[in-house]
This record gives sequence, structure tokens and C-alpha cells, in this order.
Amino acid sequence: MAGIAVDHPNTVLHDTPGQSIRVERAIPRSKDLAGRLWHRISLRRQILTAFLLVNLAAGIVAAIVVIYDARQAAQEEITASMHLAGRLVREAVGRSSADNGGIALFRDLGLELGHLRHVRILFADGNGSLAPLLPAETVGAAADDKAGVPDWFTALINVGDIRREMKIVLNGHQIGSVVMIGHAADEIAEVWRDTKHLAIIALTLNAAVLAILYIALGRVLHPLTKLAAGLRELEQGQFQHRLAQPRVRELADISDRFNALASRLGAANADNIRLTKRLISVQDDERRQIATELHDEIGPCLFGMKANVASLEQLAGELPDATADRLRDRVATLTEITEKIQILNRRLLGKIRPMALGHVPLADIISGVVADFERFNPKVRITLAVGRLADSYGDSVDLTVYRCLQEGITNAERHGEATMIAVDLTERPYNTEDGGGSQASPVLRLSIRDDGHGVTPGVSWGLGLTGMDERVRALGGMLTLTSQPGAGTCLDISIPIDELSRIPDGRKGQRRSRQ
Repeated sequence: MAGIAVDHPNTVLHDTPGQSIRVERAIPRSKDLAGRLWHRISLRRQILTAFLLVNLAAGIVAAIVVIYDARQAAQEEITASMHLAGRLVREAVGRSSADNGGIALFRDLGLELGHLRHVRILFADGNGSLAPLLPAETVGAAADDKAGVPDWFTALINVGDIRREMKIVLNGHQIGSVVMIGHAADEIAEVWRDTKHLAIIALTLNAAVLAILYIALGRVLHPLTKLAAGLRELEQGQFQHRLAQPRVRELADISDRFNALASRLGAANADNIRLTKRLISVQDDERRQIATELHDEIGPCLFGMKANVASLEQLAGELPDATADRLRDRVATLTEITEKIQILNRRLLGKIRPMALGHVPLADIISGVVADFERFNPKVRITLAVGRLADSYGDSVDLTVYRCLQEGITNAERHGEATMIAVDLTERPYNTEDGGGSQASPVLRLSIRDDGHGVTPGVSWGLGLTGMDERVRALGGMLTLTSQPGAGTCLDISIPIDELSRIPDGRKGQRRSRQ
């Protein structure tokens, strides 16, 4: 396989025999993954994490500087102490005389060198045996200091001992040697104590700063959380939602713009609802007029046609047989056409506006619709539960419930291919979806559930659902459609009830069901 270099650093072209050139782009997946993980956490955690990372980096740099300075300081201290110890030894030897002997010399050395730090003084006799000259308590203190320092910290300082030996000669005779060993145990112990105290102070301060930042960021970012919640309320159509005025000037300006936007959207939505309600009212009035004309005008005309056709059939008996047979054939054709027109007229009346609306209780109209669907499609089992209902809620509400029921059952049978549909219609005292309480109005609730295929996520609504939603929203109600593929669909419709247009039902409290 031959590789062809190109200008893009992440692109490689591979040419294989008998195949076209294939382009492979190396994607830095780890970087993308880190970016996705970073953007998934909240802004407060991002800021706190960045603060911790900066402090961690600063702590690492500070530790490196402290260790480097401690190493240099320990080296300089040991060198200076060794130089001072050597000078004191030479001065003590120079003051000594043969008469005093070695005992006085070693006593003087012990007294003069006892205060030195970082140096251990040993005496070596002619046989090579070593004995300490410094007081025992000084050596013990150095050992205690070394015992309190962790081995890893001592290894980081990494300052080795320095050994120096000076021969002691009195009156031309060597009486022994003084061995000076420079060690940094006590210096490392001091650095460790200082570093430990500084680390405790730094950790305490950082914890306090983190706590302050956490609280401060929470107070500063809380209005943003409220803003996100407010936007969700606007998305759900709750245009009356308003944000409280935050104390931060920049966020207060955002809150003012949000409230102004909500007011404008609420006003526009109210105008749209009024316009839609007016259009629906005009449409319903036109449908009612057309239905009235179909019933009052075409109905009598069809009845007159059937009466005249019957009279023609009677007149055929007075004609010759050949002419009478041809006339009877024409009469049969006219009768068939008239009956088809009557059936079509009744069907149009049902589609345009059921004549029973306003004359028959709403529960009986809904039962009739369910019965019609069961008759046309007996394979689908429809259950109907009617709760507390008035006889009528006005033409607009009654017709909206009628149309929604028709469209919901039709969609369940045609698109969902459901085998079982459950319809529930009832009046509830308060609209629990809007929070309930004394300020909520009674609501008429229609629920249609089926066991069909469900609605594929992301699919836009058709004209039927869109029309239903417009009618329901024009009445101040809400239409929700919940579905999962293969788990059926649930259509819920809630319509606020106007008490003035409500016609009471003498059968209150009675619950009827149809299965």
C-alpha cells in the first residue's frame, strides 16, 4: 500500500491496487472526548476545576522552587560549618602545648565545637577507633530531627555528607586525628517543618477560597439558572412567567429583557388566540349555516323528488306495457340516485356539523361517535368511559371535543393500526396541569389511548393534529401527545370550561361506560 502525503496534517491518502483512492482522516478522539466531558459539567464546576488546576500547578512549581532552594541552602550551610569547624580545630591545636597533652586539647575542642550545626566531630586514635567529641545530647537532637523527616523528602533534597580529616600533631608527634563529617539532617528537618507549615496554611486558605468561590458563584449564577427555567416556561407556552430582579447589574439587564420578551410573546399569543378563536367561530358559523341549508333545503327537495318518482311509478300503470317498462326502469334509476344523494347529504351533515349538537347531551353524542366507529371497523375494540359531564358546554367546546374524538380514533386506527382504544371523557373540578388551586378553572378532559405502533420521534404533526391543537388552544386549552414506538399513543386534551355557557346535566355524578 502506497501513502501519498497531502497538505492537511490529519489526512492520509491510501492507494491500493484495483481500488480507488481512500481518504482517512485521523480524528483526535481523546481531545474531543475531553472537550465533551468538560462542556457537560456546570459553569460553576468548570470555574472551580480551573481554579484547582491553577493552584495545583502553582503548588508543583512552588515545591520545585522550595526543594531547589533547600538543596542549595543545605549545601552552603554544610560547607560554611565545615570551614568554621576546621578553623576552630586549628586554633585549638595552636593554643595547646605539650605540657597540657591531648586530654586538654580534646576537652577544649569539645567545648568550642559543641555549638556548631551541621557538623559531627569524631576523634580517631592511632588504632583507627572513632569516638564522638560533641556532647551526647547534641547528637541525639540531630537524630531526632532526622527521624521526623520522611525518607522521600530527604531523597528529594539529596545532599550527601562531606567528610574531612585533620591530623593532630603536638611537639612533632601525631596523637590522633579529628574527623569532621558535614551532614544536612537538621537543615532538612527545618526545611521540612517550614514546608509542612506553609502547606497547611496554603491548603487552609485554598479551602476557604474554594468555599467562598462556591457560594459566590452560586449566588452569581443562580439568576442564570432561573433564566434557563424561565425559557423552559416560555417554551411550554407559559408567557405569564416573570423573572425576579437580580442584584447583579448585568444580570438585571438580562432579566429585564426576558420579562419584556415574555410580555411581548404573551401579547402576541393572546392576539393569535383571539384571531384563531374568531376564525374558528366564523368557520363554525359557516358550517352551521351550510348544514342548516343542506338539512332545510336539500332535504325537502329530495323528499319531493322521491314523492314525484313514486307518482311516476303509479302513472306507469296507465301506459302501454313497453312504455311502462321503460318508465319503470327510469324510475328505479331515479330512486337509486335520490337515495345516494340522501346518504351523501347525511354524511356531509355529519362531517360539517352534527345536527345533534346543541340538541342532544354531549355524552350521547360521544357514544354515537364511538358506536359508528365500531360499526365501520369491528376489528378494533373501543372502550368508552364518561364521567361527570354537563349536557352541553357551548357549541365551540362541544364541537371541539367531537372533532378531537373523531381525529384521535381515526389516527389510532389508520396510522397506529391499534386493536384496542380507550376513550375517557370527564369534567374535573380544577385544571391540575396548571397547578390547581382556587384560581384554576374547571376543565373538560378527553383522553384517547391505544395499543398501536406509536409515533416515531421527530415526526411532524399532520394537518389533523395541527387543526386539533389550534382549536384547543383557541379555547385556552392544551393538547399533549405522548408516544413511544411500539408502546401505543396517548392523546390528552384539556379545555377550560366557561360556567356561563355550561348547561347542567340532571344526571350529575353518574358514570357511564361503553365496552
